[in-house]
Amino acid sequence: MTAVTQGQTTYNQFPAFALPGQLADLAGAEIQSFPAYAVIQPGRLLTMASDALSVQHAQQTSADVSFGGSVTAGAVGISLLQTARESAGAYGITGYGVGGPQYNIGDTVPVLQRGRVWGEWKGTTQVVMATPNVYCSTGTAIADQGKFTDAVAAATTGHEVAACGSGVRIRQTSPGTGNIVLLDINLPGAA
Repeated sequence: MTAVTQGQTTYNQFPAFALPGQLADLAGAEIQSFPAYAVIQPGRLLTMASDALSVQHAQQTSADVSFGGSVTAGAVGISLLQTARESAGAYGITGYGVGGPQYNIGDTVPVLQRGRVWGEWKGTTQVVMATPNVYCSTGTAIADQGKFTDAVAAATTGHEVAACGSGVRIRQTSPGTGNIVLLDINLPGAA
């Protein structure tokens, strides 16, 4: 018995030119690997987890944000996208492996500490050479943890937003790109 396959029937006239976590170039890129403490999406700001060995999406309590805290002090880097990984089973397989592009608990996560990367954006206006803010909720809005934004820093419990600090800045504006933003990253501790 032969399988019948159907050819491509739809074409995107304007395909996305990058995905969150995709390197923009390799000039001066410094990448280190860490185990995932929780499920991690590519293109998001990461901090060290409580075990001091693994990484997680940026998290900060409302008390930290209300005192003008910046997540840069604890930031490790931005999670990178791996477009090809070995699958872990036969169910839910995508082009990225099982379940999609995220890293599951215990997976090795490549983390950019210096270089240029497409980050995941949730906001309205990207300003060239500005420092973005980042969602760092520890409460109910955890789906946005680590996403970059132009939203005002806020200490509302469950919806915290904090400044990224001087180690992260928007490289160029990308209107109409939806959920991506081009970032320069140069975090303290990068060689």
